[in-house]
Amino acid sequence: MVSNKNDHRRVHLHKGLFLPSLLAAVAWLGGAYLLIEYVVDPYNQAQVRQVAQQQGEAFAQIVQQQLSERSRRLQKVHATEIPALTLLETAQLPEGSSVQVFTEQQIQVGAGANPTLNFALVDLLKRGRTDSRLPLEILRTGKDNSLQLHSALNLHGEQLLISQPFAILENTLNGLDKSRGQIQLIQKFPDAPAQTLWRGGQGAGHATGINLQNSYLRIQFSPSDSFTNRHSLPELWIYLGAGAGLLISLVLLAAFLPRGTKAPWERRGNGAKGGTGKSAPSGNVIQGENPIPQSLASPPSVTADTPRQNRENNTAGKQPPVAVRQSGLNPAINCPQHVFRAYDIRGIAGEEINEPFAYQLGRALGTLAQHAGESILLVGRDGRNSSELLGNCLVEGILDSGCNSINLGLIPSPLLYYACVKGKNTSSGVIVTASHNPAEDNGFKIVLKGRPLAEEKLQRLYQLMQKGPFKQGEGSNREQEIKDKYIDEVLNNVALAGQPHLVVDTGNGAASVLAPRLFEQLGCAVTPIFCEVDGNFPNHPPDPSRPENLQALIDKVTECGADLGVALDGDGDRVTLISRSGRIAWADQLVMLLARDILGRHPGEHIVFDVKSSRSLAQLISQYGGRSVMWKTGHAPMKTKMLETKAILGGELSGHIFIRDRWFGFDDGIYAAARILEIMALREQTLDELLDSLPRMESTPEILLPVEEQEKFSLVDQLREQGDFANADINTIDGLRIEFSDGWGLVRASNTTSALTLRFEAENAEALERIRTQVMDQLRRIAPAITVPNWQLLD
Repeated sequence: MVSNKNDHRRVHLHKGLFLPSLLAAVAWLGGAYLLIEYVVDPYNQAQVRQVAQQQGEAFAQIVQQQLSERSRRLQKVHATEIPALTLLETAQLPEGSSVQVFTEQQIQVGAGANPTLNFALVDLLKRGRTDSRLPLEILRTGKDNSLQLHSALNLHGEQLLISQPFAILENTLNGLDKSRGQIQLIQKFPDAPAQTLWRGGQGAGHATGINLQNSYLRIQFSPSDSFTNRHSLPELWIYLGAGAGLLISLVLLAAFLPRGTKAPWERRGNGAKGGTGKSAPSGNVIQGENPIPQSLASPPSVTADTPRQNRENNTAGKQPPVAVRQSGLNPAINCPQHVFRAYDIRGIAGEEINEPFAYQLGRALGTLAQHAGESILLVGRDGRNSSELLGNCLVEGILDSGCNSINLGLIPSPLLYYACVKGKNTSSGVIVTASHNPAEDNGFKIVLKGRPLAEEKLQRLYQLMQKGPFKQGEGSNREQEIKDKYIDEVLNNVALAGQPHLVVDTGNGAASVLAPRLFEQLGCAVTPIFCEVDGNFPNHPPDPSRPENLQALIDKVTECGADLGVALDGDGDRVTLISRSGRIAWADQLVMLLARDILGRHPGEHIVFDVKSSRSLAQLISQYGGRSVMWKTGHAPMKTKMLETKAILGGELSGHIFIRDRWFGFDDGIYAAARILEIMALREQTLDELLDSLPRMESTPEILLPVEEQEKFSLVDQLREQGDFANADINTIDGLRIEFSDGWGLVRASNTTSALTLRFEAENAEALERIRTQVMDQLRRIAPAITVPNWQLLD
């Protein structure tokens, strides 16, 4: 009986039925998927976008009608010949309007009342003298710093400022049907980030923006899930139809497929006519030639006993770097691509960044410089244990390319930038440094024709180092002292009153000698700590953006009762300051102080800041009449953006501050500290008092989450694609800056370390914790093993 049952089962479940059934399942379900993916989904998306566009236009038309009526009334006022004061008694002004009349001489900050004129209003009135159809501007003004609608009119040589409370427009916005999705009123001035003025409803679909005429405003509509579903074809019915078709196909296969029939791919047997059953001969394998081009071979031997004639005065008697000796050196130079980061080169010294690497880099940079029309490269180094040897190898490579070099010796990075700006015969150079990285790292920062070599240009440099071709020749090298010229330049630029007491912590970095000397010559009483160059960084890592690295400085400042503490990084281009009370003044706060000072003399100028900076910074820039530009983190992209926008000031949270007012626009921690000292002297205020005058937000420091180098960018991409942040605005300039109405969170891939960089800021501690928790929950969904180090709130 058992044998008969087994035979019966084999009749119905024969192997010929399984594969056709599987093929039918793939055909029906795969067909359904393809139909949805390439037909239904595109149709639904197009349909929802079209309907959302129509809905957004309907909302915009309602708001536009109110703004058009307001504009019509103002233009009617502008067209009259009646004097201003007489007109204001009879004119039909927009609802709730208050009007102030100014002569040209009266237009200055602090004039008028309700509201008094700030920099933005002064700028609006001045532009109104020449343009009678200026768009409406919504600004925070008045004693309560509330939103108000402002327009400027030129009437018979007098300037009218017409102001309305934002509530007039807000009532119209509140009347819109918010059940259909999220509605936002956004204002974007030219060359400035968009600002959300009002938001209502919930929506997560494709955002549609409709610009409002004669204004900097737009209505943005994001459909809700119910709105999207209501205007989409349901996918469930397609899968149900595919399931029914598959079921019918299986029944037909079971009923009509002959037993033992082979599937088409089973029919190619050994009995095919003419087949031999033998595989075709593979032929001879031709061994490839050595793939390393001749240009990558080791340079000829250079020893102290056989110096080159044109280097004799500078290098005779010095032991040459081992990298340029031919004996025992593999001609294949290892250039790991991952050390070519977004805006400089960094890796582990001796392993990833070694002597052959430095020599090959010198050949490539010498070749690039000559192609760019430069015959000289400036070379500097920091105080790391590996920097002198790497610098020697770098110079050898530059000289072997036929390019000349000027060795500036051990200097902070700002002095290389200063030399490139002031150089008469060159504006290109390279410094051996890994900035704030640990002692075991090293790298290179490069300037070519006055601009940082970064991003795709660094990748092209990598290709050149790998494959050549290189120029060849015999360049000459000489040494030059630049420190005295730099100090004289700062002394002629900055004026201090009295004798402020400073504690200076250079973290045993390259600025250890220069910074205390410069501040003393400025008239300061200086107490130095960790101001001996030591490449082991025995006291703390040379990174002033980490609160734990500032504790010794804070203790010394409070112990001495000093006026200021100055913390510089390993190559002196980044700065963090400490107040007399031991309070940390982060770089975005320092940029606020500098912006307030500089915009007072230069209103309307651009100021660039990075995505890690406080929201308060952009608001302060607008309040004082400047134009704010948010951009990518990193000294190279910041410098490039400042050149593009001709910005007068720039800064990023990590401590890079770029000042073009009276200075040269490169990042210089020493000079930035001197300018803050000057502001303290001019205002006769302590740093604590200056910080108390700034907007106050709750925030975290920069948080570093260690991740694998090869995973950090993909994690950010996954978070952007899979993260659920409800109705938050997502800024993707650099990573993800997730903007909520009461704060923001940032997740980006660090360009200098194997880590994700996070920062959070909000109006209060409760909002900060809510935003931090929401962002971390989404991050853990894609990376469950990730852990967050301890952090403390910053004021």
